[in-house]
Amino acid sequence: MKRFFADLLLGVRLAAGGGRGAWVRLVLTGMGIGLGVLVLLVGATVPSIMENRNERQAARSSVGAEPGTPPERILHSEVWSTQYRGEDITAKYLRAGGPQAPVPPGIPKVPADGEMYVSPALADMLADPDNGMLRELLPQKVVGAIADEGLNAPRDLVYFAGDASVEATEANSVGRFGDERTTQELPPFLLVLVLTGCVVLLFPVLVFVGVSTRLAGAQRDRRLAALRLVGAGAGRVRLIAAGEALVGSLVGLVVGVGLFLVGRRFAEGVELLGVSVFAEELSPSPVLAVVLAALIPVLAVVTSLLAMRRTVVEPLGVVRQTKPVRRRLWWRIVPVLLGVGVLISQAGGFAGERITGAYREELLVAGIALLLLGIPALLPWALERSVQHAHRGAPSWQLAMRRLQLDSGTAARVVGGVAVVLAGAIALQTVLTSVQSKIPDGGGPALNTELMQVSLRGDEEGQAEEQARAIELLEGTEGVQEVFTPVFVDLKAKGASPQDGPIQVGIAPCALLLASGAPECVDGQAYEFQRDADVSYWKVQPGAELGVLGPWTPETAGMPSASGEYVDEREPLSTWRAPEVKRLVVPEGSNLHSTYLTPGAARDLAVPPGVRGSISIALEKDADAANHVRVALAPMAWRVYTYYFGDADLSVEAKQYQQIKGALFAGALIVLLLAAASLLVVALEQIKERRRPLAVLAASGVPRGALARSLLWQNAVPLVLAVLVAIATGAGLGALLLGVIERPVELDWSGIAQFSGAALVLGLLVTALTLPSLRKATGALGLRTE
Repeated sequence: MKRFFADLLLGVRLAAGGGRGAWVRLVLTGMGIGLGVLVLLVGATVPSIMENRNERQAARSSVGAEPGTPPERILHSEVWSTQYRGEDITAKYLRAGGPQAPVPPGIPKVPADGEMYVSPALADMLADPDNGMLRELLPQKVVGAIADEGLNAPRDLVYFAGDASVEATEANSVGRFGDERTTQELPPFLLVLVLTGCVVLLFPVLVFVGVSTRLAGAQRDRRLAALRLVGAGAGRVRLIAAGEALVGSLVGLVVGVGLFLVGRRFAEGVELLGVSVFAEELSPSPVLAVVLAALIPVLAVVTSLLAMRRTVVEPLGVVRQTKPVRRRLWWRIVPVLLGVGVLISQAGGFAGERITGAYREELLVAGIALLLLGIPALLPWALERSVQHAHRGAPSWQLAMRRLQLDSGTAARVVGGVAVVLAGAIALQTVLTSVQSKIPDGGGPALNTELMQVSLRGDEEGQAEEQARAIELLEGTEGVQEVFTPVFVDLKAKGASPQDGPIQVGIAPCALLLASGAPECVDGQAYEFQRDADVSYWKVQPGAELGVLGPWTPETAGMPSASGEYVDEREPLSTWRAPEVKRLVVPEGSNLHSTYLTPGAARDLAVPPGVRGSISIALEKDADAANHVRVALAPMAWRVYTYYFGDADLSVEAKQYQQIKGALFAGALIVLLLAAASLLVVALEQIKERRRPLAVLAASGVPRGALARSLLWQNAVPLVLAVLVAIATGAGLGALLLGVIERPVELDWSGIAQFSGAALVLGLLVTALTLPSLRKATGALGLRTE
């Protein structure tokens, strides 16, 4: 055991005490491993981020006041949201019942009427001279900033405003803040996205770490041959090599932790694809941190030992067994077959509202990992078969092919990580494309973005007054072309019981219906709009007599009966005969989903006073037209909601989808940058390792241009092959994952082309960055030897 540790220590000394060259090798290895450790540490902080956000959300959640709570201990709160130039802004309008009223987390006290506390990000927007309309939209006086405990993320746009006009109702009363923590479960198809993203983003990092541990292989072999010359046995040489790899991994751990700690200080000021985090949230899980600290050295040592399995180190040199034994295919395809089998076994397991069956998440992760593992396993075999008969061509091509024939494994390993990233990105893009159509409000064709809707709070009796005020405020507003006021009338069929719900029809002009997505409209016609051509909810025959009901009030409608059913006690105020209704199919995303009458078709319908109405606004072609409307309605504050078709009105699932998509693409961007950095480090190290042969070729008359082109072919051929393997694997993985959630297979070829093109451009960029190093290596100094 003493000799075991002594040999490891000797490897450490050789790695760190070999002069300037040894330090350069150590720095390159440490940077390569350190970049991988940085990404793994960021991944290890995800549980901490989720835990902290759940705690923040629970602390900010309001709990209704208990019956009998004194008014001075109650806070009345109205939640409101709006948009400004594509940014969502959330607000709470507050009125304290007394000095003992609860205070929301993040602010010292309840703001007075006309005052507000704002988040730091919103304060920056308000201070921007270009955001004059935002200051008009939020005219309250800023008296302070919301602390971190009152926010979900550092870039949140939130404010708390005091408003004496907030009514004291039971519905908006708050007795305290701080509810029990609740974990919001993701729908199964979104969980598939999350699990796939985690495997796809973290697996390539391990590949890059493994590649980085094998830098400077030729120089290491010469050192090991020298040790054999002085009497070291083959077993001891392997231990010494493991010691060298160990010190590189430890340096990489230190570099990765250092980069993580430095980057953490600036995390709050960075928003990547809509994702931002607090610095204190970037704390790796202790268990994951320990596993990571142990995994990197073990991976480095195992990779080093595996690299020597076909290397015979003799006292006078190194014999590398590359040609005698051809790479075998059978064991390389085993992970692919196992992964495909596991994923096929999970078909339909994530298709319902809940996951059915045991260990489905674990099996899904294992299947994805096995399938991706097949890429770095298959690439060396595929590259060897691709270049073995390439003997003819230009000198630069022959130089590149000969190099790949002698050592195809190194080139395949270098691009293996890029291929894994590319395959994972293609699979994610395939699933995202299919899942997006399943998300409520998550996609669909764009409608007329020059249309805006305004909805009012309160019951129907109070809405008439608020509607008149809103219309008055909109008069003469910049960007407003026309204001429509459609109304909605409740009807009841003759002989219907109180338990039968009312039949609702809307009355709107053709201009509004066409702008809302109606495929056609003629005044005098009635229409039923549905998204499914085979579904119809209008069951009334033409000419049937219908009773016209008055406005809804809590005293006449929605009252529960003894059986628990809701009844409608309203009596008809007049009668009306139903016209012939034409059914039309509207596109996904349209807000037309019921029966509408044009003014000509509703000519004989006596609309009762005070019925529910809304406001729709036709906007001019102005980028800030919607903001002008919001500013005009600012005096009504929380009493009015605006919905602009140019903004996204997302459901809960759609918001989760957007957050997951943003996080996945942010992670993919980080891993791609890691891929570029790792490729560059490996390419520079290879040129440094081969500087003497390159200098000899240049001195023998080979033009530097030919050497540069040979370097390009050495990088391009493995990369093109890796892209082809990645496309096949990524498309197959995407198809299998769509089978898991029972979605039709729809390959996004444009997205695949973009990802593949980005990978090829990445290879060209890395080659271009290595040209200065190549020029230096082919100089006369490269011929010097000692």
